[in-house]
Amino acid sequence: KPVRIHWTGCPNSCGQPQVADIGLMGTKVRKDGKSVEGVKIYMGGKVGKDAHLGTCVQKGVACEDLIPTLKDLLIENFDAKPKN
Repeated sequence: KPVRIHWTGCPNSCGQPQVADIGLMGTKVRKDGKSVEGVKIYMGGKVGKDAHLGTCVQKGVACEDLIPTLKDLLIENFDAKPKN
């Protein structure tokens, strides 16, 4: 089953991250005492019948840490199978 992932850097939610299976909203985060690019991660949004906004499940994820974080979310929540 396809997983809808929306990404936005806009604080006005132009990319609609809250209505995706996984939504990423750009923000600044602190890592090692420095301000770096990062995201808030939303999950569980839905459009159409029974539409609802997703819930913020993680705040302050640095972009450089995003791939392993998304991999874990896809495996744990969407039964994704990692490639060997």
